[in-house]
Formats: sequence, structure tokens, C-alpha cells
Amino acid sequence: MLSQQTLFELFSKQHNWQDRYRQLIALAKQLPDFPDLKKIESNQIYGCENRVWLTNEKQLDNTFTFQGDSEGRIVKGLLAILIIIANHKTAEQIKAIDFLAILKQLKITDELSLSRLQGIEKIIERIKLAGC
Repeated sequence: MLSQQTLFELFSKQHNWQDRYRQLIALAKQLPDFPDLKKIESNQIYGCENRVWLTNEKQLDNTFTFQGDSEGRIVKGLLAILIIIANHKTAEQIKAIDFLAILKQLKITDELSLSRLQGIEKIIERIKLAGC
């Protein structure tokens, strides 16, 4: 999986929304397969335009790894970005991340609908609950 720095490099090369849209779809394709048996109600995030599932596992070094899926390509690409940002960090580090500021730096949030932004906020809330 990519790093946060690689995300900045990838998106800095995208000069318009169509290019960023294509990059989101490419990131969606890079998410590891999410098993159907994990697509259960307790892993589902409500309040998103498309169905979204997210799980996390605490590692021995007290960091978390996240895994997720969505039925929508754009939402799945956004989910991939959020996972890249949060993966391999401790609960305290995750709580300190300003995910929306990072998405804004990547020039993603300006083109998203209000309902999609609200869905992203729901995903961020779930990520920040890791370790609670």
C-alpha cells in the first residue's frame, strides 16, 4: 500500500478534477480484497451514499491496520486514501490526524457533494474510534 507522502506526490501531478477522479478509481482498485464474510452490519458505516465496510486490527506494536470496501468506486478510492493515512499509526496518532485538511491539500474535497463529504466524515469518525 502507498504512503501518505506518495499520495501527495500522486495528486500533485493531477491538474484537474477528472485526473483526480481517475486517480481515486486507481486507488480503489489497489485496496486489498475485502472478504464477504466481513461485510456484516457491525462493520458497516452508515450515513454514506454507498455501502461502506471498515475493520481494524491492533498490531503487537500498538498500531492499527485498517481494511475496507465500498460499493462505489469514488467512495472506495476515498476510503483507500483514509486507510493509507491511518494505517500503522497508534490510536493517539490517529486521533491527532486532521483527515479533512489532508483531503483538502490533495484537492479532493472541493469537488465532492455535501452528502459524500458527510459520508467521509462518518468514515473518519469510525477510524478515530480505533483503540477506544
